[in-house]
Amino acid sequence: MTDATLVADASDLEPSAKRLKTAPAGTAATGTAGVIRPGLLSADNRTQLRRDHDTSGPYTHLVLKNLCDEQLLRAVRDEVIHNISATYKETDLFKVFQTGDLANMDKLDPESAAKLPNLMKLRGAIYSQEFRKFVEDITGVGDLSGEKTDLSCNVYAQGGHLLNHDDVIGTRAISFIIYLTDPDDPWTAADGGALELYPLVEGVPHTPDVIPATSHLPVWNTMAMFIVQPGKSFHSVQEVLTSEKPRFSISGWFHKATPQEGSQHASLQQLQMKAGEDQIQEHAEFQGSNTGGD
Repeated sequence: MTDATLVADASDLEPSAKRLKTAPAGTAATGTAGVIRPGLLSADNRTQLRRDHDTSGPYTHLVLKNLCDEQLLRAVRDEVIHNISATYKETDLFKVFQTGDLANMDKLDPESAAKLPNLMKLRGAIYSQEFRKFVEDITGVGDLSGEKTDLSCNVYAQGGHLLNHDDVIGTRAISFIIYLTDPDDPWTAADGGALELYPLVEGVPHTPDVIPATSHLPVWNTMAMFIVQPGKSFHSVQEVLTSEKPRFSISGWFHKATPQEGSQHASLQQLQMKAGEDQIQEHAEFQGSNTGGD
């Protein structure tokens, strides 16, 4: 199957609101062995990454390179392309094809679950105690909850985008994006789709500038992350310009036990939805062509 089949025709799919569904993180949780690149978690690397994080701008963030075992991540990509359905979603804020919450994979029937072994390994590694401690160390965010997972796959086709917002909803503490763009056709600036980070307007609290201060391309096998900060962690996804390949990623959040102070300044309150909505219950293959939509 080619990347073209990742993107469904927008006319065949109904838009729905963005989900805010979490599930116990301990389910199917493993460790990082065989999934996360071993050298990434070393003490020396943690020290350097924390230094890079603390000196970054316009607000603290990191991009981890060569996150996973190469073959495992290729297998994850293949499993998602062939075995998970996506729904077209469009609001004033975004245009994207998005799966249900991958926290709910544990509710799949055995036959469907057997088609996603590497995706389950990746999810287990990301939300393992070992990796959470690594994230705590390199960001200084404090204690992250081991009780919740919260992630989905996102596909932006030509014209797909995500407007400026701060990601603050409920107990979110760290936002992350794992990029699954085509490993054999490297993403370039000409393709669009960059993650853009915005400074605040000088002297105007909780108001982002109109021009991003920095941007990061969705490079294969990298993981971007930042602390969710009410009225500060403003970011967007630049419009995807290429018609040849989709911007494919897994995005999610690490949570804290309680909501952050200052969440009244959040830019995403309008996207909340009732608990239990937008869950993965069964999987179907992506269908359609790469014309139209996100």
